[in-house]
Amino acid sequence: MKSSTFVPHSELVFARLGKELSATARAVAAAEIILDAANELIGWDACYLILYDPQQGGRPRPLLAMDTINSQRVVEYDVVPEKPSENMLRAIREDGFLSLYEGTFEIAPSLSFGNRKQRTLSQLFVPVRSGERTIGVLSIQSYRKHAYTESSLETLKTLANHCAGALERIWAQEALTLMAERLKVLYQAAHAVSASLDMEELCDAIHCTVEKVMPCEDFVIDGYNAETNEIVPIYAIEFPRKRVATEKYFADHGLAGRIVHSRKPVLFNSLEEMDKSGITFEFYGSNGKEASQSIVAVPMLLHGKVGGMISAQSYKPDAYTKDDQYLLELLASHAAIAMENSRLFTTIQYLADTDPLTGILTRRKFYELAEREFNHAKRYTRPLSVMMLDVDEFKKFNDRFGHHVGDLVLKLVVLQCKLSLREVDIFGRLGGEEFSVALPNTDLERAVQVAERLSRLVKEAVLNEAENLFEMATGEKPEKDSVKITVSIGVAACDDSCKNIDVLMDHADRAMYSVKNKGRNQISVWRNGQ
Repeated sequence: MKSSTFVPHSELVFARLGKELSATARAVAAAEIILDAANELIGWDACYLILYDPQQGGRPRPLLAMDTINSQRVVEYDVVPEKPSENMLRAIREDGFLSLYEGTFEIAPSLSFGNRKQRTLSQLFVPVRSGERTIGVLSIQSYRKHAYTESSLETLKTLANHCAGALERIWAQEALTLMAERLKVLYQAAHAVSASLDMEELCDAIHCTVEKVMPCEDFVIDGYNAETNEIVPIYAIEFPRKRVATEKYFADHGLAGRIVHSRKPVLFNSLEEMDKSGITFEFYGSNGKEASQSIVAVPMLLHGKVGGMISAQSYKPDAYTKDDQYLLELLASHAAIAMENSRLFTTIQYLADTDPLTGILTRRKFYELAEREFNHAKRYTRPLSVMMLDVDEFKKFNDRFGHHVGDLVLKLVVLQCKLSLREVDIFGRLGGEEFSVALPNTDLERAVQVAERLSRLVKEAVLNEAENLFEMATGEKPEKDSVKITVSIGVAACDDSCKNIDVLMDHADRAMYSVKNKGRNQISVWRNGQ
């Protein structure tokens, strides 16, 4: 007959613990199994299990906290402060400790968590370690004096050692799942970012993506001009999603200055870390430095060159981890390509829309904008006038002094015209020495006044400048009035006879040619029946 082998109760608990933990993939469920085992081994009135890695930093992650009120368990979750408590840090530093309250018993509210109606009089804190890595802190507490001993502390340490491997596995699995979800967001965002050629839409898409994957009360995208060594603000948002205007500055200071010159990311989780960095921050908006407690910023790199910086900022300390930095770097790599494409598209569009000699609109772009304004005027019954103008006898003048001087004269004429026009006016070169202006919200009388002022400015200002140009081109001082430059202008206002922009332009064109036939250097107004 074999004698039965006695198995200590604690070993049975540990054996069951291992089986149950291996069968779960949820950290909260694992925490409940562990705390139940602690209750069975030692007993507690309150307890908590918190994941926290001092090497990674960031916020502690409360898995589970339980309290006992009227013999009933009360389960709590988000009960841990945003930074590790002194007891947590002491447990990690001292490899666990026993704390016994020696004073007179008093009913007091909770000092740490829960809806407690009694004061903790005995408590144990132990770190949860997997190998050399600390992954959390386990604590059990009692409302009785001297409920725990050093032997209790050792038992809790053994329990922590038994569960550490399973907790690390579950934490890693959850972290991978979370990272996969965040990467999926980035993958979807990469397509949206790549599809946009509009800089504003592009920046909005990047900002929305960052908000989805990490804390982001403030957000900044800055460009970098290597030729001038300047930080050029592109997009800045301050909580709550308020667009902020910022000024460019030399890249010899500030967060963006550090990023573009070091070409390395930075991660700060406290004001102390920011102060120690030596960076003179360019804070913006109404909230200022006190608002930003955590910052993660990365360079935008493309073809080995740095094009700027992306930064997310939180008003809470310990808001960011290395994973956040990694995700922002991935997004920045896509953003750098998309923003370069947007810049190239904008440049190409500008070249297509801009007359290379004078810098004003091409014929095609002028008609596009003028037609849009015409439709707007018709829809809302608002006035619209058009001017056609032509530099008088420009061909003879060009043949005499050469095309180089002729080009300079056209630039001078355009400059004087711009001085007479508003920003909302549409000004284009139709070809050669012929130009056109669309004047939104301008009736015929007001348009004639604009034409008169424009004609006077061209005649007076261009003459003085032109004489200098001719003298430089020919080496001789021109005779008086030999370089007289004037323009002929036709003016027309939109009326019922104008079914489209082409009809309105034709009216102004006919008025201008009537001036040509009458001797030039005049203004003519289109009248119905003309």
